Amino acid sequence: MPMNWKRRLLALAFSFLGLGIAWLIAAYGLSAFGERWFWSMAFALRGPKVPDSRICIVGIDDASISDLQDAGIPYPFPRSLHGELLRRLADAGAQEVIFDILFSTEPWDESEDQALRDAIRYAQEHGTTVILSALWEVRGKSIQGREVASVATLELPTDTLMEAEPELAIVSALTKLSFKERELAFRDYQGKRYYSQAVQAFRQLLKDEGKLSRFDAAPGEFGISRYHDFLINYYGPSETIRTWQLATLFPDKTAATWEQGSAELPDMSSFKGAIVFVGSVATADNDYFLTPFDRMFGVETNAQALNTLMKHDLIYPVDWRLTIVVLILLALVSWLLAVSLRPLWSMFAFIVLGALFVSLVFLLFTQFNVLMEFTMSSTAFFATFFFSLGFRVLAEESDKRRIRATFGRYMAPDIVKEIIENPQLAVLGGTEREVALLFSDIRNYSTISEPLDPGQTVDFLNRFLTEVSEIIMGNGGFVDKFMGDGVMAVFGAPVPLENPCASAVRAGLQMVEAVYRRSASFTEGIPVSTFRIGVGIHYGTVVMGNVGSGRRMDYTCIGDVVNVASRLESETKAYHTAILVSEEVAQHLGGDFSYSYLDETMVKGRSTPVRIYEVHHPEGPEITDLSSVVKTPRKISAGRGQVSAVRSKQHGSDAKSPAEGTDQTGDGSREAAGAEHDS
Repeated sequence: MPMNWKRRLLALAFSFLGLGIAWLIAAYGLSAFGERWFWSMAFALRGPKVPDSRICIVGIDDASISDLQDAGIPYPFPRSLHGELLRRLADAGAQEVIFDILFSTEPWDESEDQALRDAIRYAQEHGTTVILSALWEVRGKSIQGREVASVATLELPTDTLMEAEPELAIVSALTKLSFKERELAFRDYQGKRYYSQAVQAFRQLLKDEGKLSRFDAAPGEFGISRYHDFLINYYGPSETIRTWQLATLFPDKTAATWEQGSAELPDMSSFKGAIVFVGSVATADNDYFLTPFDRMFGVETNAQALNTLMKHDLIYPVDWRLTIVVLILLALVSWLLAVSLRPLWSMFAFIVLGALFVSLVFLLFTQFNVLMEFTMSSTAFFATFFFSLGFRVLAEESDKRRIRATFGRYMAPDIVKEIIENPQLAVLGGTEREVALLFSDIRNYSTISEPLDPGQTVDFLNRFLTEVSEIIMGNGGFVDKFMGDGVMAVFGAPVPLENPCASAVRAGLQMVEAVYRRSASFTEGIPVSTFRIGVGIHYGTVVMGNVGSGRRMDYTCIGDVVNVASRLESETKAYHTAILVSEEVAQHLGGDFSYSYLDETMVKGRSTPVRIYEVHHPEGPEITDLSSVVKTPRKISAGRGQVSAVRSKQHGSDAKSPAEGTDQTGDGSREAAGAEHDS
């Protein structure tokens, strides 16, 4: 149904309620599942890429732990072993070595720290930058069991290791198996800035290029967000970054003893100019996270973060102001779809536009590294549409109930359904339709009602009009209006009928028979013995629709057909017969009806006379004869003795049309048909 502007604005308000829901989902972190799904799908669509070949990982994996333990080296490994690894990498020409291992606790043997300290100095002397990790944590401060503040702490490497003045990088104590899409860039602590492993390693590269001061002054130019982090552009699943097993770099240590073995050292030339991350890839350490591709160890995510910076392949989130504009536009589009189209069409358009929007979001990410808030924007699109559509459906259901309550009392259910399904029928104006129009009136009603009090009159009319209304609606018509004791009914609109003329005549015969046989039931309790009705039916084009003002409308029809049908009904008194139809009606009647040409009559406003026909009841002429209730003399039929025709299912099958003048009375006598009107 069409919506007026007041309802459209209410629907718009409901659509912005959907926007509020989208904001709440984002504000309270309820969008994590949707964002995780989007990231996984987006990276899967984009596929793996080739990372920077300078980045590699020396992984402390399960096999290395087992091999070295078999050689008598306990796990966690002694720091002297890490020192030996650092020396070998420095000798190979590694540019940077980042330890994703915490050395903040004092070792059981001070010489272990000293060995690693000396190795750091050795590496620095050979041009290798060494970066050690410091644990950054933010903990809640409680008073009497209530958290009142957050306190940041930083656990540095041991004092012995700090004597070598290594570069530091912070690592955060993130929950394992959490989804990691961002990398911490830096945090300020006690007046000093500390960088993450990826950013610190990247800074060393910028230092060599002379761009370090520029980065420190404006990190935003290098993709660092105002929240001091950046999105990791993962280039592939686990082991996308070239990874070495720790044990393969110590073939001499995997012999039976800790002492120098006879095994040859591996070719270390691939580490020349490399940026090497050293960290755990052992399942027992539980140092892994969920990523868009799959589960990945923490050291791998750090290496992927560095690759993002080195490749200058940053992901750019859409600015929050533009996001708000997009959300409002989505709300408006959803609202327009919901209020402008039929529900099914709006659903179809919504699905198409929704698919296009989702495709656009994925396209922006996979082709241009532009990230739009997927969950919030899609929630806004979906919620605003369904809130608007829901309001519309509720409003239309209210209208349908009103239509059923208004029209259902004088229209058949299928006609009411037609109006509900075609709301254009319920607006001012109308359409041209071919209909059969029936008028009915009680003969001598003034005389009948004169002795009745108002209550008896209303009771009598209600009984009578209820009966004829059921007959009319049972034959596919609808009661256009009641006019005192009169009824105006339409057949063929708004719901088309196969033969509206036949339906109207059938209804007229049933009405006349009902009054003839059961008039006593209508007049029970009132001083009226019997009564009869007259029926006039005409067929033609009318204008059908709601006619009236904005405050009050009547669903009715207007046109010459109304005038002619009314005149035919009044002529039943003159010809003492219950049912008169026009020639236009007679031409559409089949062999199921018996009728005969009667006369021609002039109708006000028409230049040509109307040819009228009398319809006979199949059970006898007494049912349609009004001589007993009409006191005026019967009008002499102009058709008496002239061409007349009667169709009867009982007396003929393929009779010609009335205009052809074929007599179908059954005895071959035209005079018999004419004489029938005088009896």
